[in-house]
Parts: sequence; structure tokens; C-alpha cells
Amino acid sequence: MTDPDAAALLRAIVRHPDDDTPRLVYADWLQENGRSEEAEFLRVQCRLATVGPSDPEYAELVEREEELRLWLGAFVPGPRPTFPGGLSVEGGNWWWQYTERGFPRFLEFDGYQKYGVRPMRALASGLERAFEALPTRWLVVGDVTTAQLAALLKQPVLAKVSQLTVQLVADGTEPNEAARLLAKCRHLRNLRGLSVRFGFGDAGCEALAAGPWGDLAWFSPTCHEITPAGAHALAGADWFRGLRALILEDLSEPSFDALTRLGPFPRLRTLDLSRSMFTEPTWHVFACSRAFPALNKLVLDETDLSRGEFAALAGARGFELSALSLRGCGLSPGAGAALAAAPWADALHTLDLSDNALPPGDVKAVVSCERLGALRRLDLEDNALGPTALSALAANPALRELRALNLAGGRPFSRRLAPTHFDRFLAKLHLPELRHLDLSGRPVGPRAARRLAEPKFGSLARLGLAACGLTDPAFAALVE
Repeated sequence: MTDPDAAALLRAIVRHPDDDTPRLVYADWLQENGRSEEAEFLRVQCRLATVGPSDPEYAELVEREEELRLWLGAFVPGPRPTFPGGLSVEGGNWWWQYTERGFPRFLEFDGYQKYGVRPMRALASGLERAFEALPTRWLVVGDVTTAQLAALLKQPVLAKVSQLTVQLVADGTEPNEAARLLAKCRHLRNLRGLSVRFGFGDAGCEALAAGPWGDLAWFSPTCHEITPAGAHALAGADWFRGLRALILEDLSEPSFDALTRLGPFPRLRTLDLSRSMFTEPTWHVFACSRAFPALNKLVLDETDLSRGEFAALAGARGFELSALSLRGCGLSPGAGAALAAAPWADALHTLDLSDNALPPGDVKAVVSCERLGALRRLDLEDNALGPTALSALAANPALRELRALNLAGGRPFSRRLAPTHFDRFLAKLHLPELRHLDLSGRPVGPRAARRLAEPKFGSLARLGLAACGLTDPAFAALVE
């Protein structure tokens, strides 16, 4: 194929943004023209868009995507497209950081110091141009006033937008009015994703509940002003009950309790409750409910679980989790044992416990659990490892299929460890599928580091050894 062939393929991708076939044909062209990493990246991302955390391919695809993104970002600067009307996408080396199915995830408009409605008309014109050049249909609009939003929502080009993020500046307008404008916009009937980055109350919930979004797959509201009445209004909408992903960061406890009792939400597979503060009784209600029967991925990053709340959550039987993220939750002592005993522990494919300062006993309870045979990605960064935890990890046959293992942690989390412990650990460790290992900040030392040059670690594609006390000879052995 020639360059005109590539241009024709790109036009086909732009004309059919929801169809992967033109993208995969273009990947074949990239492969045939010596751009195999770009081709694989496109194929991997297309495949990732169709699978979830429970899919056997998921962990491998995620690892390969991250490897290719790092490599391409370092060695293959991407395009630098420019558009009128204040629209922008990340280009050059950053092109690969924010892509979906091989192309930019979103087009961004920053309304800072853009006054009046004229910039909205220019934005609409810029969108027309962008939609002729890229298959991207997610628009992120930031720092606009309610009046500017009203002007934008009158533009017919929004009918081509499939995902929308709106962030308002404080302009004295009643915030529920902006929610009403979104719900009444006839051009937004094709939305599959909506992120509302401004506070709105019960009246806004009632307005959004009446929105025409029958195909909406994910919804991310700003939650701090939503009361149980507002939650009840949203839960009464057919589109809300049909969601596949719901991001409810900073949701109040009474509103979450109301949603849990208003279930079921039969299609919801991803629930994000990051930065929330719920008491143990509320987690018990969640654990005992049948509101989320299809739930597959639960994200609780920076949600306060420091007073034993996780023990209540771990007893949940109404769903089967494949992915659980508990980053920075301040998990209380005993959380490791609670997780190991959870009814859904044997279904986990991905587990993130980073930044919890767990004591060695809790880490050991996790890594010695023989019910984690499905686990492929384990993140224990910034938790306190001990010699017995390292030994238990290396000896647990249930973890043999791990593809990513993060044990990074600074000095406060390594007080009981010495280089000899890592030497013994790496001597015993046998994870034949391991692609990514991070020991940064741990007292690995040169002798243990040399073990990483052994053939059994030949599957590694990424290795983190920052601040591990390596000597030049040890590093030279690894490079060789």
C-alpha cells in the first residue's frame, strides 16, 4: 500500500467511528509498512474496548497496552493535529497517553478567558473540522458559564458527540439550570457517556432523570449536593437503571444508602465510589443487598476504610468481583484476612492495595491466600513488607499466573527487610508469566538484583529498581 492508501483508510475510520473493522485494516497497513508497534497498539486497544476484567485476556491486554504506550511515547512521536475554535488534543509524545482504540480519547475546549457566546459558535465550527479529521467523539468542555453552555447546546453538531464532559465556572447562576439545559437538549440524544462536573441538587437530578439518553452507558455526576430524594429521582429513570458504569465520587452516605435500597441495577458492571466516607452499617447494607447483581469492578480509591468498614464490605455475596481498587483507603488492621476470606476473592483478576500502609501481617494474609488463583495483577506499593510476607508470596502456587506485581515502597515500609531477604525471595520466586515487576525503594541490593538476570525472569518487559541500592556491576549484569 502507498501513502494515499493510508489516507483512504484513515478517512474510512473517521466516517465509521464506531466500527473497528477500518481500524484493524489500518493496523494491517501499519504492520506491512514497518510500524508494527503502532499496529499492535491499535489492535490491543480495539480488543480491550470489548472485554472486561473477568475476561481471561484482560490482564495480558492491559500489560501489553502499557508496554506499547511507554515504548511509543519514548520513540514514536505521534501527530500534532490542530483545530480552530479553541479545540485541542494531546500530540507528539503525549499522543499515546490518552488514546482509545488507537486515536485520541477526547477533544478538549478550555473556556478560560473566553467570554460571551461567540466562542461557542467558533467551537461548533471547530468540532465540524475535528470530526472530519479524527474519529474522536468525546467532547470535554471546561470553564464555561451557564450562558455559554446554553449557546453551545443549540449547535446541531452536538448530535455527533457520543460522550460529553461539562465543567462550569461559578457565575452566580442557579446550578440546577445547567442540568435542565443538558436534559432538554435535543442534540444530545446519541450520548453514551455523560460527565457533569458541577454541583446540582434534587431539581437537577429530576431534570436529568427526564433526559433522552436511552443509550447512555456511563454516568459521572458531581455528587456532593445530591440528597436521597435526588438519588431516588435518578434511580427512577430507565436510562439510569440501564447504566453499565457509574462514577459516584464524594457521594453522601444517605444518598448511597438510598441508591442501594432502590436497586436492582441489572446491567451495572463498574461502580466507582472514590473519596467517599460511609460508616460500617452502610457497608453492611451494601454487602447484603442484591442491587448490583452484575457488578464486576469496584473502585474505592481514597475512600475511608480505616475503622473496620472493609470487613463489612468483604462479606458481600450479591456480586462477583474481578477487579477491586482500594488505593489509599487507610485499611485498618485485619483487612488482609478479611479480603482472603471474602466470598468473591477467588474471582479477582486485578487487586490494587497500594498506599495503605498495611502491616506485614495483613500483607502476608493476602499473598498467602490460596484462593487467589485467578489473580493476574497485584499492586502492594507502599505497604509494609516483612520477611515472612515475601516468603509466603514466593511459596504461594496460587499466584503463579501473575503478570504484574508491584512491591515498591520507601524506607518506612521496609524497616524489617535487608538485601538478604530479597536475595532469598528472588531465588524462590517463580512466576513464569510475569511481565512487570517493581521493587523500587526496597533494599534489594546488588546480589539479589543479579538474580533478575536469570532465565526464569526472561518474560519481564518492565522492571522497576529505582533506589534499590544497585552497584554498577549488578546493573551491568542486568543490561547484559
